[in-house]
Amino acid sequence: MTSKLIKTAIILFGLILLVSCKPSDKYAGDWYGLSDTGEQAMLHFSEEKNLIITDESGSEETFEITQNAAGFVNSTSYYRVEVDGANHYVVFENKDDENNALFVKQTNYADDFEEMVGEVIYVMNREDYPSEF
Repeated sequence: MTSKLIKTAIILFGLILLVSCKPSDKYAGDWYGLSDTGEQAMLHFSEEKNLIITDESGSEETFEITQNAAGFVNSTSYYRVEVDGANHYVVFENKDDENNALFVKQTNYADDFEEMVGEVIYVMNREDYPSEF
């Protein structure tokens, strides 16, 4: 009986790991982004674990992404994604507002979101380019 329980637990854990690698529906899709230098870009987080960034001139960069954490702190929700070997966060400062988010590159080595230090790369909106950074 115990070996069946252990096998079931291992299978469930494996399924959870597989699902957690997939981009969350909360941030998957198209975003209008504004950088700190005022440059506009379109960001697309695909279900196929890619991030496609298209700048104002139409140039595209494609990155493979892996979601490796998600959580809530007070009213902020976050999703940690690995892009080119570096941790980045999609941060919803108001977890109930799904139209506005920040895309942040982590600049320290903290494992916990509350201890994370980062640089905001884009302010993002689902409907139009943000008016200010």
